[in-house]
Amino acid sequence: MPSSWLKIIVFYGLYFSVRLGAEPEPIEGPPLLFTKDFIPEELQTGERFEVAPLGHVVNFGYEFRLASDFGEFDIRGIDMLATRVHEIAVLEKLEEISKTKAFATSFSEALKDPVVNSWSVARRPISLARRLPGGILRYLQGKFYSVKRGSEKVIAKTKRNRNKGREKEKGEDVENVDGTVKKAGTTPLKLSQKHFGFEKAKRAWARRLKVDPYSTNEYLQFELSRIAWASTVGSFAGEFGIPANAVLSYTLKTRELVWNQSATELERRNFVSLGKMGVAHSALLMFNGLDTYTLSEKILVVLTLENLEVKGRLNLVQLLMEAESRDEARMMVKLLTIFGNYHHLVHPIICFSIRRGLAIAELEDGSMILPLALDYLHWTPEITDALLSYELKGEDRTLWIEGIASTIAKRRLEQSNWKLEEKSSETFKWLESEL
Repeated sequence: MPSSWLKIIVFYGLYFSVRLGAEPEPIEGPPLLFTKDFIPEELQTGERFEVAPLGHVVNFGYEFRLASDFGEFDIRGIDMLATRVHEIAVLEKLEEISKTKAFATSFSEALKDPVVNSWSVARRPISLARRLPGGILRYLQGKFYSVKRGSEKVIAKTKRNRNKGREKEKGEDVENVDGTVKKAGTTPLKLSQKHFGFEKAKRAWARRLKVDPYSTNEYLQFELSRIAWASTVGSFAGEFGIPANAVLSYTLKTRELVWNQSATELERRNFVSLGKMGVAHSALLMFNGLDTYTLSEKILVVLTLENLEVKGRLNLVQLLMEAESRDEARMMVKLLTIFGNYHHLVHPIICFSIRRGLAIAELEDGSMILPLALDYLHWTPEITDALLSYELKGEDRTLWIEGIASTIAKRRLEQSNWKLEEKSSETFKWLESEL
């Protein structure tokens, strides 16, 4: 008899624990959007480009197709769309220049040089339309910071990378950092002094056109290189107006550095600066060799880190080095930028920490800030696992996102004691204008 009562008690105990327990978390699928509803009008269409009418939310980011007379682009994020639209205006201007007699004569003269002719044959751009990876899921799952002693992981990875593609150099110091000039010297063709003026000319033209000389736009890179060769090996020195819709996605100081200094000088600057912050020598070599970030992005993150003299900032360096794709790299640049803007425009940060693999900013009053570089936050199992995890518990915690959140996501965040700040970039621009 006692055993029968025990079974009944256990049964009803389990029954009521299920009935009284937490309701299952809602799951939202990504929405299908009309691009006209969330893209600024001036970025939707122009004489030489058009954005597809439908956009998608893939891994919390806006994705859409941009068709232009200069190629098709798969775009992730409105900021990248603005950059590509400006680059299309620049390509249109370069197209006009290439049709002038002065340019045609100068470039024909340059093609007589074997180095330039070899470059012209080998560097024809291909279409940039390609599948876009979504790295934020790896970040939400804590896979960027999967070991406690991150520096050891960086050292091991550095050794593997160096064994694959470069001879191991012992006793290398900051004066021996690999750079553009060093790489140029390895070409089988003999380079004269006039060839070494090419990179300087390319940066000068990038400055005149207000574009990033290290842009990932292959069409732009090809045309910038053509006009640079025509200016150095040829004799071209054209004058023209700059496209009016000049949009740049990196800070003024970064732009000045990438326009005025060579790649070797920029790499050396990063090497020295990170070394002063305490980054291990092997990790410095790894950072210098990362191809997931453009050189402009590397300069931007180092400048940001220089102005974040806060305990735990080397944790951010570790996370930066774990990016495995362009999408992940751009995400980490945005996260670091949010930290930098918050520290200088909102409230000083006293410490950076890693919780569940995510970068957290801790404030003096005990509150914490979690930035996520996403365009549209909707409630998914990945978001639930991350934001409702034990490691991120706190009485005063705020989530900063670049875009907006769905109604369900806002409700669940409020119920879970999360404060939400949407459209962080707009907030920081407004705060900066108030200074």
